Amino acid sequence: MKNILPSNPFRTFYVVFTYIIAFTLWWAYLLYAKNETAYKENVELQEIRFHQTNADANYHDTAEFQKSYSKYKRQKFMILSEGLAFLALMFIGLMRVRKVFLQEIQLAEQQKNFMLSITHELKSPLSSIKLSLQTMSMRKLDADKSERLISNSLSDIDRLDSLIDNILFAAKIERNETGFSDTETNISELTSYIVQKFSDNKKSIAIETQIQPNIYMQVDGMAFTSVIINLLENALKYSEENTQVKLSLEAVNNVIALSVADNGLGIPDEFKKRIFEKFYRIGSEETRTTKGTGLGLYIAKRVIEIYDGTIEVSDNQPNGTIFNVTFPLATIG
Repeated sequence: MKNILPSNPFRTFYVVFTYIIAFTLWWAYLLYAKNETAYKENVELQEIRFHQTNADANYHDTAEFQKSYSKYKRQKFMILSEGLAFLALMFIGLMRVRKVFLQEIQLAEQQKNFMLSITHELKSPLSSIKLSLQTMSMRKLDADKSERLISNSLSDIDRLDSLIDNILFAAKIERNETGFSDTETNISELTSYIVQKFSDNKKSIAIETQIQPNIYMQVDGMAFTSVIINLLENALKYSEENTQVKLSLEAVNNVIALSVADNGLGIPDEFKKRIFEKFYRIGSEETRTTKGTGLGLYIAKRVIEIYDGTIEVSDNQPNGTIFNVTFPLATIG
């Protein structure tokens, strides 16, 4: 895909920025120099006139000179102060333009990445389902092979269903139309059930859990499920085969603490603040090998914030990532 953005989109901006600042400084200097010249010429002229009638007196001691000097200082102060203020405002304005320009570039890049990722995420399971159906229609398979193909197809359909749900859910969150129905939910049982569904994964990654029983929270069950699913999917996605993911859930002093830790590649510090942005994924979609659309962590964070919770990311030791989530006002049943 051809990149529609220039190789250095800020080159023209910096050239114009430098020209405007230099132009402003030059005109400020000319105005300052003109004021200096006008003052000196005026003083010399007034002094000549003064000595024509007062040969022995000192013009610099007169009220007229003090008035001219006071006016000169006011003009000098006005030029310097207004010039600096104008320069500062111009600098701030240009920096804001640069910030907006940078945001537009990032948004364009994220949209490009999203289109590439969503195309792959839709095409891959559809191709797999199509191949399974073609195989079953063209060949007479035994029961085991047919069951395996059906199971794979159902798994791909679940993947598509989850993808579509994430896209719709993200759109509803953007419009503040979540439609959550909060009830007193046993999130311990709900979390255990979700983990059980993830236990049989293709990478053979063990999920170790420490879940305190009978933790209740006033929450929408589907919303809380989306948080657990997205955090677990992210941990499994970036973990190596035959490793381990740890999930803990506990309630202490009316605060729910949820933690998901993996032993994957980890997240560089410069990307930790951006991974919760919509559509943002580290790297380029053209060279990426992991699946995803950049919506999972965005949805998780927005849901957590809706319930006045917080989510933080830190490094695991010796490698990997830990996501720590806290919710206030938990009640233990």
